[in-house]
Amino acid sequence: MARKKRLDVNEVLDRERAKIEFQEEQNIYHTAGYIRLSIEDSGKTDGYSLENQERLVRDYIADQQDMRLYRLYIDNGATGTVFERPAFDEMMQDMKDGKINCIVVKDLSRLGRNYLEAGNYLEQIFPFFRVRFISITDGYDSNSPDVTDESLIIPLKNIINEGYAKDISQKITTSFEARKKQGQFMGKYPVYGYLKDPENKNHLIVNPETCGIVKRIFQMRDSGMALGAIASQLNEEDIPSPARYLWIKGLSKEERHKDSYWDRINVKRLLTNKMYLGMLVYGKERTSFARGIKRQRVPESEWKYVPNAHEAIIDQELFDSVQRKLEGAKQDFFKMTGINEDYQPENLFRGRIHCSDCGRAMKMTKFVTTRKDGSIDRYALYECCRRKQLYDLSCPQRSIRKAAVDKTVEEAIRFHIRTFLDTEQVIAKLNRSLKGRAVASDIQNRIREKQRRISKIERLSTGIYEDYREGILNEEEYLALRKQYGEEKEDLLKEVDALLLAETEHEADYHSTGSLADIVRKYAEFQELNREIVEAFIADIQVHTDSHLAITFAFEDEFQRLIDMAEQRRRETV
Repeated sequence: MARKKRLDVNEVLDRERAKIEFQEEQNIYHTAGYIRLSIEDSGKTDGYSLENQERLVRDYIADQQDMRLYRLYIDNGATGTVFERPAFDEMMQDMKDGKINCIVVKDLSRLGRNYLEAGNYLEQIFPFFRVRFISITDGYDSNSPDVTDESLIIPLKNIINEGYAKDISQKITTSFEARKKQGQFMGKYPVYGYLKDPENKNHLIVNPETCGIVKRIFQMRDSGMALGAIASQLNEEDIPSPARYLWIKGLSKEERHKDSYWDRINVKRLLTNKMYLGMLVYGKERTSFARGIKRQRVPESEWKYVPNAHEAIIDQELFDSVQRKLEGAKQDFFKMTGINEDYQPENLFRGRIHCSDCGRAMKMTKFVTTRKDGSIDRYALYECCRRKQLYDLSCPQRSIRKAAVDKTVEEAIRFHIRTFLDTEQVIAKLNRSLKGRAVASDIQNRIREKQRRISKIERLSTGIYEDYREGILNEEEYLALRKQYGEEKEDLLKEVDALLLAETEHEADYHSTGSLADIVRKYAEFQELNREIVEAFIADIQVHTDSHLAITFAFEDEFQRLIDMAEQRRRETV
């Protein structure tokens, strides 16, 4: 009997392949990640933020061998009690069109908070369209062989329980309100100058260590010392600020309290606190999980007071005298800064402008002054908060006019936009040159060459599987070839992706893509600088002592890639 010829491994490598990979491709789930954030999630942990939801969903899909992310659908600010939401509707249409066959969410409440409607999607709609549904933190996967009615009920119960939790929250809030009306202190930390009574934690007693400091601060202000001067004096004497005192005593574990100092703000807060008159003051903030309200400040006119709740540290006469001086200083400041005038400049750089010497934020202060000739001068300054609030003259930074910052930043943004667009045109022009077209043609040839090799590898895959079934290849040879082909195909696909990107970058009418490209085209013809444009382009501004500005732009890496691409194109076409 003639012996069946055994093919040489190298010969088989040059023959057929692809059946296995083709079959595996058919089992890949085209997966949608759905993310939702609404007012219902206010006050919750960062785990509910859009960024954390996206990270969790992306990481989960990337870890699954049988999933490929089709796209993310994001509803920001959409309530979960209804299912008519822009991104959700778009996802449902893509499901009906057959573009996706798997949906992944952080938890079932992201799908919706109406448990009846959510159950309808899970039990009727998704199965009808043969869509796999996964809720990551609920541990629910509709494709799991272990899935039961109970595994579906559990996440639905979570939604119901959240409604119960809101009801409990309302009852707790009502209970706390009743106790505060009786003069009971419900705060986490005692007010500076007081301690919680060891025999009754809801009652305050005078703290012998700090009550004298409170009295001294009132006396300093009553004698005419400015808030900044008081803060500076206390810091020089190394008297711990209220927050630092809590940290020293072990009452607070927050690291930021460790290096807290006295400043104009906490000095004024102490001087205006009616708790030192023996009153319980409450209702300064409003929080309601039940109504979806995160922590909000309440106007002082709506604060509530209970007299004689604890021993007073400051008498009414001294307190009133200090309030009159604070009000007088306030009115003087109003006259100097023109707060009562019609001048309301916008703080375009809030949170983005800092002192280069100490790193503190620069605060905008406006001024309306009368010149010698009787004319009015209106202007605003950015001032270092360290000097202004801590009264710390060790920082050499003083101030810079807002108009100068506005002008410099506007010119820098216009130059940034112009440079971006000009660089795009340079790249497109070089792409249209003879050498540029030759480079593009070479890239296209390399793409076709690698795609032909991929097709050949796919045919070879089919062939080695058939040879294995017929006994021409043993299992060891088959697995070795399959691994070799798989690795080669994976490398080729990566190379093709890179070449396709290069092909796009060598187009005759090249236009950059990305976040920076989008905002450049959106604001290319802007007429006047505003907060929206600043937020789009500016990451940070450092103000130096000589009023020099160091501007850090957003998406600098994207801008640098464009510059590098232009340099590369010049080298290619020389």
